Amino acid sequence: MKANKQDSNIFFYQQASKLARIGNWEFDVASNKVYWSNIVHELHETNPKTFTPALETGLRFYREDFRSMVNDTLQNSIETGAVFDFEAVIITKKKNERWVRAIGNVEMIHGKCQRIYGSFQDIHAYKLLELQIREILGSISDAFYAVDKNWKFTYFNKEAENLLLKKAEDVLGKNIWELFPAIADTPIRKIYQRVARSKRKESFEYYYPGDGKWYEINTYPSQGGVSAYFKKIDERKHAAEELEKAYQEKINILESIGDAFFYVNKDWVVTYLNKETEKVLHRKRDTLIGKNLWDEYPDAIETDFYRQYHKAMETQENLTFEEFYPALNVWLEVTVYPSTTGLSVYFRDITLRKESNIRLLQSNERFEKVAEATNDAIWDWNILENTLYWGAGLKNLFGYEFEKTTPTLETWTNHIHPEDREWVLQSIYGALEKPNQSDWIAEYRYQKNDGTFSDVVDKGIVIRDEKGNPIRMVGAMNDITERKNFEISRNNYVRQIEIQNEKLKNIAWTQSHIVRAPLARMLGIMNVIEDNNESLDDTLMWLKHLRDSANELDDIVKNMVNEAQHLT
Repeated sequence: MKANKQDSNIFFYQQASKLARIGNWEFDVASNKVYWSNIVHELHETNPKTFTPALETGLRFYREDFRSMVNDTLQNSIETGAVFDFEAVIITKKKNERWVRAIGNVEMIHGKCQRIYGSFQDIHAYKLLELQIREILGSISDAFYAVDKNWKFTYFNKEAENLLLKKAEDVLGKNIWELFPAIADTPIRKIYQRVARSKRKESFEYYYPGDGKWYEINTYPSQGGVSAYFKKIDERKHAAEELEKAYQEKINILESIGDAFFYVNKDWVVTYLNKETEKVLHRKRDTLIGKNLWDEYPDAIETDFYRQYHKAMETQENLTFEEFYPALNVWLEVTVYPSTTGLSVYFRDITLRKESNIRLLQSNERFEKVAEATNDAIWDWNILENTLYWGAGLKNLFGYEFEKTTPTLETWTNHIHPEDREWVLQSIYGALEKPNQSDWIAEYRYQKNDGTFSDVVDKGIVIRDEKGNPIRMVGAMNDITERKNFEISRNNYVRQIEIQNEKLKNIAWTQSHIVRAPLARMLGIMNVIEDNNESLDDTLMWLKHLRDSANELDDIVKNMVNEAQHLT
């Protein structure tokens, strides 16, 4: 009977480790021998029957850029007894890349390291999602940075580098008010402090004294500090003025999980519990055996533990469920086997799996917040599966209900203007075919849901595998129609003024020559009259000529006025 229970415990422990993708390892320093559990072998894609791990061979599994760090960490633990916890990439036996987390504890005797042991976990999915978010933040057209509760930069994307004229490596870890003293005494400091304190987002326009430009800033509370998305709106601000005149990251993972077992009779008295139960419940067996379960754990009466145990006792059916136990802050997966004499309860700690799910949900939520915060239409193209994800910006900018859109590349290409479609596709496939090219940008016309076309600028980043083959592409599309229309209107207006000025010059030149003839005649007549040598009839004749010339001159002036008025 005991042997069967022990076998069950081992089985449940193995299943839990497999689900959480966590294995155990040990390095005996004295004998220079290394032990890997089956899960560790599985993560390295090695055969435990044929592959014998060693310290040197184990280090060679790490990708070259991590190998020195891992070696230094191990040597430091051997020399000082320091525990460690790091994330790195390994290259498996089958040449696959995988992100892993390694945790190590050290056993020291008389100041000398005897062995190092710990856990080894697969975190590949989580790390890829984290990198995906960083890629998207780097590809959006809005500038973005984040500061922690101490106002130190934790993220600074490429567009922020372009606008603020600072490199990310020179900014990260530095205090924003010390690095940008020009803004320390401006309203932006009070706004950021208010957002961090109130946990409410704020959007505002801000004049940056550092470069004398206007910016639109959207700021959000983040980990005690703030995250800010901003873009330069100086042209828009100046255009408006002219028309008036004339917006922990990490959760610690439990080192290991275990199986536990206890038995209660029909009166809910605990008659047996194993060592793993002691570890999980933090109670010694002699304090529980012979005691009523609900007397010892009254806080569990209002939980699913109480309801499910009673249901199993009444129905005599096996039950499996998951429940959170607040007193110990753990999630447990429980399997109950009823009998005529009581209940056999097997349970295991699944906190790691649950917290990993929560971490993924939080990462997905951050991704969605990025898509909501920017004005761009964010997209993510899985090249291998030909699926295309669109952010909320597709609806905001172009009116498309992206939930109803077939997620393929054709969803995008079908709406490119027919005159632009061929060269845009040639451009994007040209970028994919060049292993050393990661950035892509194009400016073209894109059809909106109402049938009209917008001018857009589209930026993307190519993601490749270890062989340089493109596997995904992420990017963002921005509507620049308003800016383009403004530039066209301004250029047309300037050209119209230039044409009118040229016509006025031509009229003035032409009419000035026409005016000369009647003026000359008038001057001549006046000279004749002044001589007083003419008879009265001749004088009257000259006066008549003078009147005719004056009328002719008056008609010419009126024509000039009419032509000028027609031009304006």
